[in-house]
Amino acid sequence: MKNKLNLFLLFVLVISLSSCFGASKDDISKAKEGLLNEEKSLEEQFEENIAKFEEIEKSLEEQKEEKFAINYIGENKFIEIDDLANKDLTKLELEITGKTNTNVDKIIVNFSNPTSNFPVDNYTLKTFKAGDKTFLYRAFKKFETLDYGKNTYIIEAYSGEEVSKVELIVNVEKENVLINQDENNIESEILDISSLPNGDYYGNPVSLGNGKVTYSDIKGLSIEQISGTGITLDSDSINSFLASKYKSWFFWNSLRPISGQEGVSFYVIRLEGEKYYYEKHYYTNSGFYGVLELESGIGIDVSNISGKNNELKEKNEGFVIVTIADMLFKKILN
Repeated sequence: MKNKLNLFLLFVLVISLSSCFGASKDDISKAKEGLLNEEKSLEEQFEENIAKFEEIEKSLEEQKEEKFAINYIGENKFIEIDDLANKDLTKLELEITGKTNTNVDKIIVNFSNPTSNFPVDNYTLKTFKAGDKTFLYRAFKKFETLDYGKNTYIIEAYSGEEVSKVELIVNVEKENVLINQDENNIESEILDISSLPNGDYYGNPVSLGNGKVTYSDIKGLSIEQISGTGITLDSDSINSFLASKYKSWFFWNSLRPISGQEGVSFYVIRLEGEKYYYEKHYYTNSGFYGVLELESGIGIDVSNISGKNNELKEKNEGFVIVTIADMLFKKILN
C-alpha cells in the first residue's frame, strides 16, 4: 500500500513538472506507462517474496516437528520399532520399544551423539531373552544414552548368523542452560580414618594430609569428605560439579550408581597444563569423594581430548585396580 502511495505521488510530481516545463503528451504517457510497469513489477516481487517466506516457514516447521526418523538397513527386517510420534523428550528420557517377528537371540544398541559429553555407547539388552517377541531400551540422559542434538541408535538383532539392523535418529533441540559456577560451594571436612574399613584387598587407610586419605594397596587413590557437591545420578549435576572443580577442559563417561542410589561413579579425562589425567571418581551420599588415577601423559589437547575419552572408555574394564576400588566404596556404603 505504501509503495502504491509513493508511486501515485511520483506520478503527480511528474504531471506537475511537465506542466511547468512544457512536456509533451507523449512524454507524459511514457512516464505514466513506466510508473505502471514499475508498480506491477513491485507487486510481483512482493508476492514472490511472500511465497518464499511461506515456503521457508513451512520447511522450518516441518524440520522442527521431525523429532524422530527410522531407517531400516539391509534386506533382513525381523525387528520393528514402535511408533514414537507422541513421545515427550522434555525430561531427556525416552523408552524405545519394538517387536520381533522371528526367533532373535540377542539385541545390541549402538548409540552415538558427536556433540555430547558422552558421545558413544554400546549396550546388549539384558532384559531381552532369546525368543522374546518384544524389547525395551531406555534412552535416558542419566544413563548417558540421550542428550541434546542428534542422537543416533543402530539397533542390531541377531538370529543365528543373520542380523537385522534399524537406525533410529532422535533430534533433541538444544536448550540454553547457564551453569552458575558458584552453585557448588564445596567444602572439605575432617575425615576420621577410624570410620573407614580395612580389608585384605585394599589394605589400610593412610593419611595424606590436607584432610585426604589413601589406601596402602590402592595406588593413585585419594579420598576426602566434602559437602555441597550437588552430585546426583544426573548428567547436569556431574557437568556442574566438574566445571566448578576444574578450570580446564574435561570429558567424562560411564556414569553408574553405587549400591543402588547411595552413590555414583564415573570416569573423567581432564587437562592440566600440558598433561592429561584419566581417573575414576566416586561419590557417596554420605560425603566421601574419591579420585583414582588410572593414566596420565602428554600429547592431548582440546582438539583430541574427546577422541581420547572414547579410546580410554573402551579400556575401562581392563583396569584391575578399578575392581578393587569399586569393592572399597561398596564396603564404605555398607
